[in-house]
Amino acid sequence: VVSHPCERPLCSIPLSAPPHSYFQPPPVNVGDFFDAEENITHQILFLVGGLVTKKRMPRILALQVLASVILLSAVHVHPFAPAVRPLLRNHARAFPASPPTTLALLNSQKDLRPALTSLTSLNFEKGDGEDGEGENGEDSPGEEGGVKERILVLFNRSKNLFERWKIPALSFFAGVVMTVGSIFLPIFGPGGEAEKFTEPVTLFSSILTDLDRTYVDPVDTKKLFETGVSAMLNSLDPYTEFESRNEAADMRESVSGKYGGVGLVISGPIKSGAVENEVVGDGDEEGSEASKDPKKKVEVRVVNAMEGYAYDAGMRVGDRILAVNEKSVDGLTAEEVRNELRGEPGSKVDVSFTRDGVSGVNKIAIERQIVKLRDVKLTTFIGKASDAIGYVQLQGFTQDAGNEVRASITALQKVAEKESSSGKLEAMVLDLRGNPGGLLTSAVDVASLFVPKGSDIVSAKGRGFPSVIYRSKTNPLLSPDTKLVVLVNGGTASAAEIVSGAVQDLDVGVILGADRTFGKGLVQNVEELPFDTALKYTVAKYFTPSGRCIQSTNYEEGDKSMKNYKATSVKAGDRVDFKTRAGRPIKDGGGIEVDIKVPPPKASALEVAILRSGVIDKFAAQWVSKNEIKAGFKVTNEMYEDFQTMLQKEEKSGKISSLTSLYAAPLETLQRQLKDSGYSGSVSELKSLRANLRKEMSSDFKKYDEDIKEDIANSILSRYLPESMIIERGLKTDKQVEAAVKLVKNQDKFDTLLARARGSGGSGIVRERNLADSGGSGKDEDDGGVLPKLSLNF
Repeated sequence: VVSHPCERPLCSIPLSAPPHSYFQPPPVNVGDFFDAEENITHQILFLVGGLVTKKRMPRILALQVLASVILLSAVHVHPFAPAVRPLLRNHARAFPASPPTTLALLNSQKDLRPALTSLTSLNFEKGDGEDGEGENGEDSPGEEGGVKERILVLFNRSKNLFERWKIPALSFFAGVVMTVGSIFLPIFGPGGEAEKFTEPVTLFSSILTDLDRTYVDPVDTKKLFETGVSAMLNSLDPYTEFESRNEAADMRESVSGKYGGVGLVISGPIKSGAVENEVVGDGDEEGSEASKDPKKKVEVRVVNAMEGYAYDAGMRVGDRILAVNEKSVDGLTAEEVRNELRGEPGSKVDVSFTRDGVSGVNKIAIERQIVKLRDVKLTTFIGKASDAIGYVQLQGFTQDAGNEVRASITALQKVAEKESSSGKLEAMVLDLRGNPGGLLTSAVDVASLFVPKGSDIVSAKGRGFPSVIYRSKTNPLLSPDTKLVVLVNGGTASAAEIVSGAVQDLDVGVILGADRTFGKGLVQNVEELPFDTALKYTVAKYFTPSGRCIQSTNYEEGDKSMKNYKATSVKAGDRVDFKTRAGRPIKDGGGIEVDIKVPPPKASALEVAILRSGVIDKFAAQWVSKNEIKAGFKVTNEMYEDFQTMLQKEEKSGKISSLTSLYAAPLETLQRQLKDSGYSGSVSELKSLRANLRKEMSSDFKKYDEDIKEDIANSILSRYLPESMIIERGLKTDKQVEAAVKLVKNQDKFDTLLARARGSGGSGIVRERNLADSGGSGKDEDDGGVLPKLSLNF
């Protein structure tokens, strides 16, 4: 027995019943379906079931079924269904018994073609005063006569059909009109969405067309379009951008952290024959800014050779690339050389280069690989391994950032179990200084390694973005007994601030740094566009576990009078007070404020000028060509004097800018203003000011000799050692790392600091309250919203 969802028997015919029993359903009024607010699919299937019958099915029944379907559809799609439903219900009750269910019919009816035939015929059975159908299905005219009689019969049939279907047809038509109107009138009506977009799009298209056809000189409409779109998006905020084909490809690679290449970061000219430098990697990894020589063409030099790839193949920092696959790089930009180095993984590329201190041209065949840009640059122990103080430097948040940090913590824990007296990792320093951020999901993955299970990590909310809360769904990998210190600075932004905020709000570690982080609390979505382009735009703000947004700058849409967006910093008086889990006061806006302030050593004006000039790299290349490096290498006083001599020669010859170039622009502006004002005496004093400035900067050679010597040593050692060893060497003189080590070694101070956050009276132990069900997922969505599949960036 097959029953309708309203639990009223519709057909009591066994599925094995003979075909003739199909026309024996119990009497059921179609109007009853309007009383049972059930799924329209079941209702329509029930009625349409009457169509799947033999050829002998009465045509009037088929028409009644179709009328009922139309009525039901009108009721469910009509925007004012509750008002018109009683009228349609009364009309529907006038129909005779409905046909059997579709399920019973489909199990016995093998051929559906007869049902279709019955629908296409307009003949009626005899007995209604109309023509019937013969035994063999042939038409038998009810009246004999000529053409007039047949026309009269057709007219009568049409009249009867109109009378029978008048109310259903009008009801259905009214429902369609009102439904379509309610949907499209707000869009295409006066002041609707379509009008709002049609005018600017039409104007933009017309302007491009006119410029392309009649501008005095030929124009590149593609460039004009990109310029216009970029200007439009730049009026919103600095993170909303249109990505061209190449930019979109680069962005996808930076997000995935993988590409096909050899693992080199190079510097070279921006334009063919230009003298300005551009630093690019064949995988878009950033390198340090190279020098600029206003009189000499820039060579293509290696800025970094990645470990496991180009470094292992034999390339080193400072190598000058001459040709790629026998193709000279003269006249090529850095980006064009990068494209030559890229290629299908497994293929080989021949790189010809020269090296300082090595005679002749060197040639290496490097096999292209899937190069993984690692987010974790260094994993090591600070001091002795027996002290069990781990260090992890995290420089980004690509797709595999969580896995890399997880592997680093596991490796440190395994070594600590063997080397330390306690048999465990005593402390860990997570270095997020200079980390610009990355993917939201990677930030959540990294934070879950430190925070308790069930803890809120981050939430996001936007005007068109569904509110979502991410929670940790696993136990932390780092033991609660392991002391955690997170290093931050002004370059710590976005996803790195999510991790820092979660650690601080949940009181699981100490934030140490100079002052506060960057303060970027905005979420960007990357929308794929036609022609392999993309749109990156801001869709939401994110909030730390305490509910604060750490966005430090408010952006307002610009207008014609403003080239860009309007940016205003969050005022101190506008910052709202929040509390950590244990009640420690914190504030929103302005980034993550550190728990312990340790100012880093400030670079002197002399050191900055020397680094910008590029003379250190030139000195290192010269020294390497004449000397050999030995164990325990360090820059001697004799080497330091040779460097100063070389610097003076380069400055006098004009090969590098004057060391006072840092102040050149403001001094020239002041001189021009003084001349315009007629203050000739003050102008002459500026000359003596420049001379005195140069003397004072020269005296800084002795004052800051240790810092400058360290820069020289790193430049020389980078030609022999991989990047990770250079970073590890720098930890020995890092003041903030030293402060972190002192903090974790001072158990009383560390416990006292976190006792305020944990409310444990100095014990440093707290029982975390569970914020989510143990069986919950890693994210919660408000109002049943579904998080769209977005590529979120920070």
